[in-house]
Amino acid sequence: MEIKINLLPDYRKEEIAKANRFKLVIRLGLAILFIFIVFYSFLFGLINILKMELNSVLLSQETSGNTEQLDKIRKFDGEFKEINSLTNQSATLEKGQLYWTSLFNKLSSNLSDGITITDLATKDYNILLVGKADDRDALMSYKEKLASESCFTDVNLPLSNLVSKENISFQMNMKIIKDCLQLHTK
Repeated sequence: MEIKINLLPDYRKEEIAKANRFKLVIRLGLAILFIFIVFYSFLFGLINILKMELNSVLLSQETSGNTEQLDKIRKFDGEFKEINSLTNQSATLEKGQLYWTSLFNKLSSNLSDGITITDLATKDYNILLVGKADDRDALMSYKEKLASESCFTDVNLPLSNLVSKENISFQMNMKIIKDCLQLHTK
């Protein structure tokens, strides 16, 4: 058995007890402070993780939204390329197209009374006109008008067509310039 002798005065005992209580309060305060620090650091880490997840989700939504927009842009781009291709094909076809209406307009604009064209044949920009004329003067006038046109060359009216003075059946040969048959757009 052990015997303890307490030789300290009472006021000293109280001071020691107060000091022990003070140390206990400090230890408990530090322990609680440590627990709060750990808890707040845990919450701070959790908030950062949640922010990163939120950013990741938002980025994936933006990416999927951008993907949808990108798909739409690609779709429209493909449609534009197809339309441009068709337009280029149309322009190429139109560029090589011959417009025979300009020939008919030139032939009819120079046509005078007393001249009737019954047949028209073309081959490689050569034109053969077959028709009837009331008189020789009307036929000669028509030939001269066609010869003065810039679109016609080598206008040929055989002399055999000029034998009769009235009711003449005629054949006339000429060449048309290719540029006159093409549409000129600016």
